[in-house]
Amino acid sequence: MKTVKGKGKVPHFRSDDEERRFWARHSVEEFAAGLKDLDIAIRPPRTEQIAVRLYRKDLEALRSLAAANGVGHTTLARSVLEGRLARLRGTSQPGRRPRRRRSA
Repeated sequence: MKTVKGKGKVPHFRSDDEERRFWARHSVEEFAAGLKDLDIAIRPPRTEQIAVRLYRKDLEALRSLAAANGVGHTTLARSVLEGRLARLRGTSQPGRRPRRRRSA
């Protein structure tokens, strides 16, 4: 772990354990000057569930793609479905209302 010089930047960590030890001894307030505000939308938690039947080969492909991307297969399936629904609705964000079309 790099030492904190001037306490302006959060150091780069080589492992999760190293990062845990660092944050056990430091406060994020020590680095407030170097932090940036993020523009994020906080959506309500997902509460609905559905069951989807897939062909075995499609499920295997989904699991393989998810593993290659470092996510779970249900997370990938939800992401793909939300993206496709957003495009079908004519929106850029999942869960948003469709854009109104102008009539001629």
